[in-house]
Amino acid sequence: MWLKLKKNLVMILVVAFLGGVIGGITWLLLFLLNLGIDFLWSFLPERIDFTFYPLMICAIGGFLVGLWEKKFGPYPRELSEIVAEIKSGKKIPYNNLHIIGVAALLPLIFGGSLGPEAGLSGIIVGLCYWFADKFKYTIQEVEEIAEIGMAATIGVIFNSPLFGFVNQIEDDNSLSQIPKNTKMLLYFVGIIGGFGAFRFLSNMIAAGSGLGNFPAIETLGTTEWALVIPLALIGSLLGMLYFVFKGIVKFAVRPFKNKVVLKAVLAGVVLGGMGMLLPYTMFSGEHQMEGLIDGWKTVGVALLFVTAVAKLLITNVCLEMGWRGGHIFPVIFAGSAIGYALAILLPIDPIFCVAVVTAALTSAILRKPLAVILLLLIMFPVSAVIPMAIGAVIGGAIPIPKFAGLRTDE
Repeated sequence: MWLKLKKNLVMILVVAFLGGVIGGITWLLLFLLNLGIDFLWSFLPERIDFTFYPLMICAIGGFLVGLWEKKFGPYPRELSEIVAEIKSGKKIPYNNLHIIGVAALLPLIFGGSLGPEAGLSGIIVGLCYWFADKFKYTIQEVEEIAEIGMAATIGVIFNSPLFGFVNQIEDDNSLSQIPKNTKMLLYFVGIIGGFGAFRFLSNMIAAGSGLGNFPAIETLGTTEWALVIPLALIGSLLGMLYFVFKGIVKFAVRPFKNKVVLKAVLAGVVLGGMGMLLPYTMFSGEHQMEGLIDGWKTVGVALLFVTAVAKLLITNVCLEMGWRGGHIFPVIFAGSAIGYALAILLPIDPIFCVAVVTAALTSAILRKPLAVILLLLIMFPVSAVIPMAIGAVIGGAIPIPKFAGLRTDE
């Protein structure tokens, strides 16, 4: 009994320390990311007057992304791949973390419509295996420490500890070597440790994370509740469109399957060309969300709608053509843009409209309604919980049709 208690206490201390390390690494990579973006997209454009600057920079970025992949392999890997390997008992190598770090930063700095969660999770999981090796844990415990590390990383990136916890729990169907209650405690210890370290460093030097905050819902009346299901269905249909785009792009790039550099350069050209016409289609959406929240009325219905649809398309272009990363940030941005477009057309509170559509779209793609609600709660007011819950449940319940390409978690 004493040995078991001692082991649990040691694991709690180890996970707390590991969470702090995860928070620090996440802060460092986001800090470097923001430095790179500021240099390429603020500092240089002020000194270089060139109309086709986005096209040029994105093409160069594609060339570098392609070269890096050709030399070192397809990094960073998608979260679903990492999770599958962990659950299969394979050991994740940790001698290439610097390679993963560069591979994660390159597409993001050069304007890719991607989020940082995939790259960061790959680094953190490798770090967890290194950490566990040093403490001589058994392989089963290594797997679970890696899962805890992923939960902490996701919670820090999205500024939502509960999202990191629930997102991992909804995926966790494996038998556990650690008692369930102890494992739940370790999840929270790791997430809070990471979140605390990240916040501490961010207060010293801002690194940037999160998608901003929406204002309060001012009207919550009969009209809003009458439209909640139609809005959720619209968001869900847009989620289906995401998978259609995924299937189309996957089919279109088959001729370039083995031409890694050319494929990545073409993705850069498409990204830069679309970015010249629709600037909001570039980047993860995190940096543009405040502009969308403040200026959506001046953008107009057509431009908001086209931007959202183009965002879903260009995210798949990036993912399928070698610009690797996450898709959660771009999807949330696309849902917000569509929600605002509908709010202009309908006699409805705009924040209510955005909350429902974004929750439905995000849940249709992630297939994790509870995690989506907890994630969006960081952005939306508490009064949006029920509308978001309706949207998330409907979005997560609608099956993906066979013609709509592959799911993101396959």
